[in-house]
Amino acid sequence: MHLAWLYAGVILQGAVVTLELTVVSTVLSFILGIFGALGRIYGPPWLRTAILAYVELIRGLPPILQLFIIFFGLTQFGIDLPPFTAAMIWLVIYGTGYAIEVFRAGIQAVADGQREAATAVGMGFLSTLRKVVMPQAFVLMLPPLTNFVIIQLKNTTLVYFIGVADIMYQAQLGADATEQPGTLYALAAVAYLIMNGTLSRIAAHLERKAAAYR
Repeated sequence: MHLAWLYAGVILQGAVVTLELTVVSTVLSFILGIFGALGRIYGPPWLRTAILAYVELIRGLPPILQLFIIFFGLTQFGIDLPPFTAAMIWLVIYGTGYAIEVFRAGIQAVADGQREAATAVGMGFLSTLRKVVMPQAFVLMLPPLTNFVIIQLKNTTLVYFIGVADIMYQAQLGADATEQPGTLYALAAVAYLIMNGTLSRIAAHLERKAAAYR
């Protein structure tokens, strides 16, 4: 118990880094994902093909390989990124690939009749998208978006391999300095469970709120 209290602050420092990576990368992935989904649905053929190729590339390569390409591979071109920056760039690139598909599926799940009705009353494309399509799509997308955020949180564990001081990094440092590594890993597990549990509760609350608009 004494060891747990001794290293709790260190794990908390790692949790701050983990949350920063998760929140910032998720927000940026959502923004880019929306534009990517719209481009894939409504864009010209060349744009749709390019976005599809990007999505397939991201989904086809192992996450750790993507991270290593950004952090280690770019050095041969004279691009030497700090670990935190490389981790953030990778999480955004990886997250955008999945966010595009989540938003695309949600937008296309809205019945065509909704768009046709909006057009019939004189609404333009952007107004229809903003006032009719996206609110309904958001309700449909809540479960996969929640899963996406949790996956992003779990993906941050990989940044330990390039020296980012996240939860796993701090837990490993503590484990190397003590004869009770299990305690440090247990603290890391508790930190992840608390964060994932909080995200799940927030998502459940939003889903109950959104149910009123179905």
